[in-house]
Amino acid sequence: MKNKKSLLVGLLVLLLLGSAVVFFTAGGSDSSPFLTARAERREIRVMVSTNGIIEPADRSEIYAQVDGLVASVHRQEGEEVGKGEVLMRLDSAQVRSALTEANAALLAARRQARVVSTGPSREEIAAVDAEIAETELQLEQARKDLLAEESLYKKQATTRIEVEKLKKQTELLDLRVSGLRQKKQDLLARYSAEEKEWEQGRIKALEKEVEALEKQLRGETVTAPIGGVVYSLPVKPGSYVNRGTLLAQIYRPGNVRLRAYVDEPDLGRIQEGQQVVIEWDGLPERRWTGRVEKPARQVVPLDNRSIGHVFCLIDGDTTRLIPNLNVKVEIATMRKTDAITVPRAAVFNHNGEPSVMVATGVEASIRPVKLGLVTPDDIEIVSGIDEGTSVILNHAEVKRVR
Repeated sequence: MKNKKSLLVGLLVLLLLGSAVVFFTAGGSDSSPFLTARAERREIRVMVSTNGIIEPADRSEIYAQVDGLVASVHRQEGEEVGKGEVLMRLDSAQVRSALTEANAALLAARRQARVVSTGPSREEIAAVDAEIAETELQLEQARKDLLAEESLYKKQATTRIEVEKLKKQTELLDLRVSGLRQKKQDLLARYSAEEKEWEQGRIKALEKEVEALEKQLRGETVTAPIGGVVYSLPVKPGSYVNRGTLLAQIYRPGNVRLRAYVDEPDLGRIQEGQQVVIEWDGLPERRWTGRVEKPARQVVPLDNRSIGHVFCLIDGDTTRLIPNLNVKVEIATMRKTDAITVPRAAVFNHNGEPSVMVATGVEASIRPVKLGLVTPDDIEIVSGIDEGTSVILNHAEVKRVR
């Protein structure tokens, strides 16, 4: 009885061993020596990964038009303002003083130009005319006296000295009348055409100076040129600013762009119109897309990097992207929408050419392939295998190759 039990146990063990041999020989085990993946047809993109910053696309910068003190500031950074609303007021004593002096000079120039253009005043002409008339009367009387004296001299009723005296007096009065008449002519023609033109030019120059100073003085009141959000407000009440100092920046919410910091070795791959993907840690579930607007024009240092500024437009709703946000950026420098791809681990070098190992049942064979685009994870297969082909990833461990 004991021997029969031992015989049955032995037969059972033999049956189990035989079943195991048949099972593994027939490949019925779920365990396979191959780690495989299928060649898939899908989009493949070669990306440049970097970082960037969000900045206003259409910001309005406001500069001081006068030198002066910041008297008051009516808005704060982040506040919305309407077009024409007062942002701040400046106080420029220097411009006010210069405007007073320029107005005084303009008034004096206009008075002088009036004299030059119209000639002497009526009073001056009247005074000369009166002097001429008086002298002519004196001359007429002197001539009468001379004639009478000469008549007496002929009758020997007077001396030659008296005649000569009256004659000399008459000549002097005649010369005086001629001089006064010339004086009147000189008054009427006192200023030449060139002098008149010069006076008019001086007036125009002073008028332009006054206009410019008045415009500067209007610049004491700083208003918003557009409606939007105050993006930057670097000045404070009481601070002194020079003409040309940046006072404020305003941008329209949602109207932003991306400034991507692309490392120097990648700049040659960047072209206008390439697709851009943007991510922000503040909204990890959200992604924005865009496109390259302006490739970099120069290389500049940034911390320990050499980078180019690549400006990109952003599509869709960008209201959550506010200025100065630091974002992650990917730029698709090459892209194919219908490519056969395999994992990079599937491709290796065999006899000097790229190849893959194809799984056929429990066997494997090497196939040379032609490669296309390459990414950190995938490789495009241009020719050599078809879509759906099962390729081996652990080809270095496979012993049986046909």
